[in-house]
Amino acid sequence: MTKPNIAISSCLLGNLVRYDKNHCQDKWIIQELSKFVNFVPVCPEMEMGLGAPREEIHLYFNKEDKENIKLRKKFEGTDLTGLALETYSRMNATLSNKSIDGFILTKKSPSCGLDNVKTIQLDDSKVVTRSTGLFAKNVLSNFPSVPTIDSGRMINKVLRENFIKSVYAHYRLRNTERTPAEFQQFHQKYKYILMDHSPKELKRLGQIVANAKKNDIEESFQEYRTLLFKTFNKEATTGRRFNTLQHLMGYFKKYLTAKEKSEIVSLLEDFKNGIINHIVLLKFFDLLTKKYELSYLNGQYYFMPYPKELKLAKEV
Repeated sequence: MTKPNIAISSCLLGNLVRYDKNHCQDKWIIQELSKFVNFVPVCPEMEMGLGAPREEIHLYFNKEDKENIKLRKKFEGTDLTGLALETYSRMNATLSNKSIDGFILTKKSPSCGLDNVKTIQLDDSKVVTRSTGLFAKNVLSNFPSVPTIDSGRMINKVLRENFIKSVYAHYRLRNTERTPAEFQQFHQKYKYILMDHSPKELKRLGQIVANAKKNDIEESFQEYRTLLFKTFNKEATTGRRFNTLQHLMGYFKKYLTAKEKSEIVSLLEDFKNGIINHIVLLKFFDLLTKKYELSYLNGQYYFMPYPKELKLAKEV
């Protein structure tokens, strides 16, 4: 069975590629996530031929051109921007061929940091701003619809869960046959996950699918893909999830007694008030789906968007 492909900063896997020939290994990534995805290690500095150990590098800008962030050796001062951009171009080609479904990058790195990376003014190092690492900026520009997170955000269990959910969605969409029927089926299976994130965008995504024709299916896929992952980036709030669960309840009304309906309403209120976790209701509705053999709901990724063994749903 194939798995999603995640490009990951090599140092997070324990490889000794940092400037001091050390690493910043992430145990959860190595011990848990590695069982369910394929990792594609990346290290821009090593690809640039800087080796390890090496002189530290940092981001800088000229006073007259603050938006043009560059890269150089911290003490020697050699500018590395041109070399970096040439290297990233080669790396992009390799990554494109490997069908990447997600990126996990090292936080605050001058290469891989998604934000909050120390950036100094060239003629006055006391003038400091914060920006995006040069390789991370390249990733966001060239792989805009591929789920991306940094090692700092991976510690946040809500953000981690949403990232993994997005990675599996990317993987499944990438492997969806380019036909209107398969396109429709993918969208149907993600309906309630998308409702959690944005009912408004769910409707827009449904329109893209409905309007897809065989002769322009790839164009429709790309439009859908772009909006899909923008939607995943919208927070799945308790209120939106409560609304989704109410929709699910509608499927069972004709099967349930008045007492059972009352008990479900009570559970929904407990969720809304933070007394029980989302996973409690997921399991409950999943059991009802199997009991009453509701084929439409039985195919929903809502109940298992990623392998349950990752134990992510209990945290959100």
